[in-house]
Amino acid sequence: MEPNTQFSPRVLLAIDDLRLRRTNEAGLRAAGFSVSAPGDADAVSVLAASFSPDVLVIDTVMQDTNDRPLYKRLRNDTDGYVLCIESAGRDRARVELLRSGADDAVSLPVTCDEIVARCHALLRRPREIRTDWDPAQQSVITLGPLTIDTGRHEIRLRDTEIPATRIEFSLLEHLCRRPTEVASRNELLESVWGQNWVGDTHVVDVHLSNLRSKLDHAAPELRVVHTVRGVGFRISNEVLDAAEAQAVTGIPADARPGPTTPATRNGAHGHVNVTAAQHTVSAAGEA
Repeated sequence: MEPNTQFSPRVLLAIDDLRLRRTNEAGLRAAGFSVSAPGDADAVSVLAASFSPDVLVIDTVMQDTNDRPLYKRLRNDTDGYVLCIESAGRDRARVELLRSGADDAVSLPVTCDEIVARCHALLRRPREIRTDWDPAQQSVITLGPLTIDTGRHEIRLRDTEIPATRIEFSLLEHLCRRPTEVASRNELLESVWGQNWVGDTHVVDVHLSNLRSKLDHAAPELRVVHTVRGVGFRISNEVLDAAEAQAVTGIPADARPGPTTPATRNGAHGHVNVTAAQHTVSAAGEA
């Protein structure tokens, strides 16, 4: 019997081999999933946005129009779980897939029953993005050239809107709410995914890497997120310098002639003294 597609979990099946694709499509439908199984990479990319899949089952041999592995592009564009199917049959290949952003990985040959079971297992993970609303928190965060509007779910860098997934947005929001502090991977996981997240902590690196690429495209000369090796991530000194200078002068860094004077930074461990920058975090509608 065809599942009720309005309430069934959605699976986007991107498998190059026709027989394997049809077999898994039939098996997933029989297990109660709503399945979309296009035959080419372009259609997969379109459906990743319009179909809003809960799980994406992706054959690693499939590539996008730029000859980039399709699963990497989809990991960048969607918040759904990514289950990769690879043909090499090597443990190392599966490990690399997990480290590059896949939530799960299997090797061929694999049965349809195992694909179904792994999809169910992924959906049992508490992946829902936390959206607890606190009226005491600012709805608009401005740090120099960077603005995050939580009400509009919008990131702008130098007046350029940055297209971001929910996870990317939540990670950057967390960093910007405490711009002078370093956030560890575990802290970011707990804040964005919740306390019961089960998986590789390097999933944080993958999403931040995707976000950095988008920010670099808008302002290639400005680094926004800085990695503190062995510790975690924080907002970069360049952004904090611009935020402090703007707070002092009232003029955006882009509108000031000549170079700006960097903010004073103290401490052997890279402590950042940017009290003025923190004052630029303002609530929407404030004077």
